[in-house]
Amino acid sequence: MNYELFKMRYLSVFYKDEEILKALSDIHLKGNWYDLDCTFSKGNFYKNIEEPKLKSDLTPLREDVIKSNSSSLQFIDDGSLKSIVFDPPFLFRKRKSINNDNQSNFYTYFKSYEEMIDMYKASLDCFKNKLTKGGYVFFKCQDMTDGKFYDTHTEIIKIARDLNFILKDIAIKVCTNKQQRDAKQQNCVAKVHSYWIVLKKGSLTTRHIQVNKSIIVSEPQRMPYELK
Repeated sequence: MNYELFKMRYLSVFYKDEEILKALSDIHLKGNWYDLDCTFSKGNFYKNIEEPKLKSDLTPLREDVIKSNSSSLQFIDDGSLKSIVFDPPFLFRKRKSINNDNQSNFYTYFKSYEEMIDMYKASLDCFKNKLTKGGYVFFKCQDMTDGKFYDTHTEIIKIARDLNFILKDIAIKVCTNKQQRDAKQQNCVAKVHSYWIVLKKGSLTTRHIQVNKSIIVSEPQRMPYELK
């Protein structure tokens, strides 16, 4: 057995976003770096690694970050990007926080789960147009918000597949300094992880076509648990 090769393999769990970005670049982009981060914010992901070629955000915090909505990206030509990093807000709440929830005070949040999912869908639809054939989206997301469990990552995968993306990989980022809420009742186990979902733009020949209520898949897909 080649133990040196074994040591170099990336595992599914990480503790830093920068480590995930490096791993996913090596695996899926063959070492090439990311073309665009359209939710760049302060650029915290890139403190110790190279920044993407292009950076945008709805509310830029630096002069070199382009002001643009992730659902339009009007400054980008269609079919011109090979990779997009997407780390949108994941919190939503109609009411004001009464549980000393520091996370909601720090991050932007949506008014409802439906509003959040609509934004995700609109953005993925935009990415599909801006990516080249076989281009990638690296989508960071989290399941729980407001102390309740929402399986957001599975909803994202469903939306992506409907838009003809192919799920290629999932990496897990574990938070070691998770901010805990002071809640009277715990509705589910506290989530201390987030996901990085890797989506590849498919071609028309890989799209699922529904005919007479039967699903025809032109490219066989391995089940998630099938091992090579």
